[in-house]
Amino acid sequence: MDGQFGAQVYEQSRQLLQQGKDVNQIAKILCDRDPAGHNYGIGIVLDGQGKAAATSPTLLEYFSAEIKNSQDGNYMNSAAIMEQVKIAVLKWQRIPEQYWGQFLLALPSDAGTGAVKTAVEIALLMNPQARVLGLEELGWPAYKAIAKVSRLAVKEFPMDSVIEGEDFLPIYQAGPMNTTGYVQNQETVLARANAAAATNTLLILDRAYSGFEFARLTRTDSYDTIMRKSYERQVQPFIEQGVTFAMAISPTKAFITFALRPCGFLLLYNPDATRHQEMNNALNLAVRARGSSFEHAITRAFAKALVNDLGRLEEEHHKALTRLADAETIWSKLAQGTPIEQYYTEHYAGLFRNLKTREGGEIAIYNEHIYPVLDSGRCRQNITGIPDDEALARKHVQVFAEQCY
Repeated sequence: MDGQFGAQVYEQSRQLLQQGKDVNQIAKILCDRDPAGHNYGIGIVLDGQGKAAATSPTLLEYFSAEIKNSQDGNYMNSAAIMEQVKIAVLKWQRIPEQYWGQFLLALPSDAGTGAVKTAVEIALLMNPQARVLGLEELGWPAYKAIAKVSRLAVKEFPMDSVIEGEDFLPIYQAGPMNTTGYVQNQETVLARANAAAATNTLLILDRAYSGFEFARLTRTDSYDTIMRKSYERQVQPFIEQGVTFAMAISPTKAFITFALRPCGFLLLYNPDATRHQEMNNALNLAVRARGSSFEHAITRAFAKALVNDLGRLEEEHHKALTRLADAETIWSKLAQGTPIEQYYTEHYAGLFRNLKTREGGEIAIYNEHIYPVLDSGRCRQNITGIPDDEALARKHVQVFAEQCY
């Protein structure tokens, strides 16, 4: 190819940017316009043919029943089973039973995004002196939007550092980083827990990818082992050091609930019994302000599924991890010996990788009908976009390896 097609697509991307579209929207729009397009920008789990993975059958079943149970025009919620839901979430996260009594649970609408937003609101109620949202570099873009509407300043820190400051509210990603896939080393996680304990800092853990950092173990270890390892790496240090935290958990990628968009899980941990009521009051206030006191039907269905069919949901989570492991294996094999090899080792996991793009790389990538998220010299790719067809997969990896580093 002479690059003419890629240049045309690149020009379209500039026009869309000027129209106010964000880079994620642009990747989808461009791919949708191209019948031969391969979508590496979308933030969902894809199968080996580039199609969305099937929605959770368990949740679809419960949702259908809940719709039938919604004939009366009445407000409804899961208050009657909330303690059982909390136990189910704690079991799924493999948090030891000895700590269960120190946790509170909320079910904010709008999945993981709603859980993070509510966590920020509760943290500000408990620590009104906070003025700055401390973030890891190259983190989830929505953090900055949440900070802006919460009237907080933003300061970014290197990915492997401790976020500290008298008026700071730190957010750490408790799993593979969104959007880089970087898996934080154990020493850094311990340093963060120790620093928060020493300064009595309330912080937020964003757990969007539970278990994903150990997806590669699906062929050798049990699902239970994978989830326990994830808990031990990401959460246990903060509990053991007595840190007060709000943990926002997304069910979306774990249980493939993108189309249904149920609630997120917000677990609040406070080892100080004298502040338990304060945290409970802040939780109730934030949930009331969000309008989450009464729930969408999909959230009520999800709560019931967690209580009655956690085992089935965990099987579906295991399937999602297996698909990710299959994609990681392809990338690891085909990227070996290339400038992008490092991004497909055990130091990276989850759906995304965030590569640097060489000059002119955007045009060359578009020229091959490949559509990642391209922005400011970086290339964010969804690794489950890799096709099962080995020849095509090899071609795609070659393009990324030549144009990125």
